[in-house]
Amino acid sequence: MLMTTYSPRSAHGGSLPRLGLAWITWRQHRFAFYGLLGMLAGFAMLMVVEGLRARSTYDQLGLARCASFTSGTCKQLAQELFSAYPPSWPLMFLLLLPGAFGAFIGGPLIARELEMGTYRFAWTQGAGRTRWLVTKLVLIAAVLVVVTAAYGVLYTWYNAPLDHVISRAFGNYLGFEFQGIAFPVQTLLAFTAAVFAGLLIRRTMITVGTVFLASFGLVAATVFKLRQHYMTPFTTAGSIGPRDWAVDTAYVDPAGHLLSHAQSQSLHSKWALLSSSGDGLPAVTFGNWLRAQHYTVVTSYHPAGRFWPFQFIEAGWMGLLILLLGIATIWLLRRRIG
Repeated sequence: MLMTTYSPRSAHGGSLPRLGLAWITWRQHRFAFYGLLGMLAGFAMLMVVEGLRARSTYDQLGLARCASFTSGTCKQLAQELFSAYPPSWPLMFLLLLPGAFGAFIGGPLIARELEMGTYRFAWTQGAGRTRWLVTKLVLIAAVLVVVTAAYGVLYTWYNAPLDHVISRAFGNYLGFEFQGIAFPVQTLLAFTAAVFAGLLIRRTMITVGTVFLASFGLVAATVFKLRQHYMTPFTTAGSIGPRDWAVDTAYVDPAGHLLSHAQSQSLHSKWALLSSSGDGLPAVTFGNWLRAQHYTVVTSYHPAGRFWPFQFIEAGWMGLLILLLGIATIWLLRRRIG
């Protein structure tokens, strides 16, 4: 391996250039980065092609002349633009990328050295194990941040026409992940966790698999359970904005009592039964039917202006985990690995 032949001094006793360790890091991990860039390039090409096609459709439909897309012809044209976009499921694959990049790049960083025994040579060179590890962590983390942040910018460009005509809650899965700083931070967390896990497990493939599954599980738990609790939601008995994020709905009966979940389900079943009885009742939504029965619909929501506060909250607690994992990795490498 390259690290086994590295020394901070040349054959003539002079120091190697400061970029010596950086060059070695690049040589060791260049194929992983080639794979990373190749995978992203494929999705980038798809997004550029489809984004250009969507912009062409946007111009042909004349959507720029519409002041509102909530009714009438402009609403129909907006739906045509929506159908012109490809299905979103290919982009759902991008949600696996933080865990994949972190696991496959960070997992082998230390685990491979320990598994193959090359750490006995690599870490006894003049550079020292701490400098070796810090250099690798900083350089690889910087590349991951640049690449994933650039991809977020590309997604924002790709989605701009659709985002202009169809208002979505700011907690929308893909939008929140890629139009802020969550994507780079999630990738860095997976990478740092993979390096730390490799130091503990000492088996490359086990480390990669474990971290990939754990990272995906953490992201899923964050999206579906944790994120909505970053701040206390507002409540209203009225309507909310098109980009506000509704997180819960409750019902209050005419006497002012909040219904339990079971009572809400029973009420919904009653509405469904009446709607399908064929007795001439007008087709109404569940909410409108409730209001006609003098029930109050109370919505808990986060206003659209909380997008960036939520981004920084998520980056904050993940950044703290990244820092703690990095410190623990360096400490463990210095104290426990002989």
